[in-house]
Amino acid sequence: MCFQSSVLLLAALFFFSACNKKQGTDFDTPEPKETTLQNEQPTIKESEQLAAQIESELILFAQRIISGSLPDSLSDKKKWSQFSNRFINSSEQSRSFKASVFEMKHERSAIKITARIEMKARLKNQNFFGLIAQFKSSWSKNEDGQLKVLEIGEPEQTVLNESPALWFSDETDRLTAKEPTFTEHLSKGLDFWLKRIESIHGIDAFINNGMALGDFDGDGRDDIYVCQPGGLPNRLFLHQADNTIQEASKRTGANYLDHTSSALFIDMDNDGDQDLTLATPSGIVLLENDKHQSFIKRGILQTDEVDCHSLSATDFDLDGNLDLLITFALGSRSLDDDSSFRFDDARDGGSNQLFKGDGKWSFSEVTALSGLSEGNDRHSLAASWHDYDLDGDPDIYIANDYGQNQMYRNDIRDGSRFFTEIANEIGIEDRGAGMSVSWADYNRDGLPDLYVGNMYSNAGKRITGLSGFLPKNKGLTKHYRRFAKGNTLFSQQKNGEFIDSGPATTMGRWAWSSVFADLNNDGWEDLIVANGYISGPRPDDL
Repeated sequence: MCFQSSVLLLAALFFFSACNKKQGTDFDTPEPKETTLQNEQPTIKESEQLAAQIESELILFAQRIISGSLPDSLSDKKKWSQFSNRFINSSEQSRSFKASVFEMKHERSAIKITARIEMKARLKNQNFFGLIAQFKSSWSKNEDGQLKVLEIGEPEQTVLNESPALWFSDETDRLTAKEPTFTEHLSKGLDFWLKRIESIHGIDAFINNGMALGDFDGDGRDDIYVCQPGGLPNRLFLHQADNTIQEASKRTGANYLDHTSSALFIDMDNDGDQDLTLATPSGIVLLENDKHQSFIKRGILQTDEVDCHSLSATDFDLDGNLDLLITFALGSRSLDDDSSFRFDDARDGGSNQLFKGDGKWSFSEVTALSGLSEGNDRHSLAASWHDYDLDGDPDIYIANDYGQNQMYRNDIRDGSRFFTEIANEIGIEDRGAGMSVSWADYNRDGLPDLYVGNMYSNAGKRITGLSGFLPKNKGLTKHYRRFAKGNTLFSQQKNGEFIDSGPATTMGRWAWSSVFADLNNDGWEDLIVANGYISGPRPDDL
């Protein structure tokens, strides 16, 4: 958001005062006699414990940076000093720190790591200032197991941000402290478990898994449902009154073991509570919410494909019952030996399907009857319903990987609902690598606007400029250069067409997901973009 399954919650950073004195590494004073590291590589558990130790010491290092007391172990004090000068006049009570070790190598005489520290504080001008710095450092361990820092390198990658607006706080530790299912399992992420799960066991940890929010128990608070790879139980976490979470998967029957790529809380039977829909290789599993206590399996919708990528629901025919749209990035055509896969206009994707619901746990497959079979062979990653033309019925925009996106207008033809594909007609085809879609009236002119997240490569223009790149196919060159553009914000005009609003919101950098939301309650829609594979711009990219 594709990308690995991992659960992210907002979570509280620990505040440290720079003047607090704590036990730990003295970054200036030599340690007692050191031992030479053994040739044997530590176990995974030992490496994790060592990483936790180093992270604690880096917190102390960050405290010294923010207080202006630079240690002698710095290989280059110039950059660190620049950061220190920004923080030195900040409020001590507002300072917060976080450290992460994400690469570690054991050599005979040193432990070499790549780490990241995050610091933020409120300045005297009342602005919030934050720093994320990635750097390398080397450490040793003495006979007593105490760490000594040998050298801390200069920051190789940095992100600086200053803003008068309030920031989010990381609340993960506080919310999940009482729930071992989260702390011992889900919080560790994909990389952790790939070291422990053998592929021979049949647990597929590489396919996307989703999550859903909904009020299962009817207490007015959103609960969290987490999808898992096949062989691992899906998890339902109930939101408690004290703002902690409590796992209730087994008790409620939500611990489904089939590989689940997507989930959706919706009221499928119109009884006022949140039922649950799961996308699995066996089909779309329908689970009824039984009096806020448990789930009852009501059936499985059989689909033509097995690799469901997203679920969305709406009442497209306005009969009072929710209908389901299932998108498929891959399908049987994608696996054919003679598949004609292309980056500019791939037509070997899965076949999306629309199921009409009757509100009584019965669904009819109406993809062809509704007109959605037109161009239904793309790599569809996301779909979003919205009444873009304000005529009272929901239309659908579909973001496709490796090709043009689609916009289906909801019309009435011969007395029945029928979708007409109009993306090119109204200017929102956005041929590229669509990953996400979000609707909002961002400029408050009364007309819905559209944001499309795309895969991004800053080499798009450079590659197409090479002499060996199909110089006679100008059209194909144009499409490949689209990959160097980034995301697109489409502003709707009064005539119903859309225009590209310019570069201000394009550089999302491989946007897995995006959503409009009024984060600061000022009446204007803000934009959140989840990114991956971030790379810096070059002047010859665009």
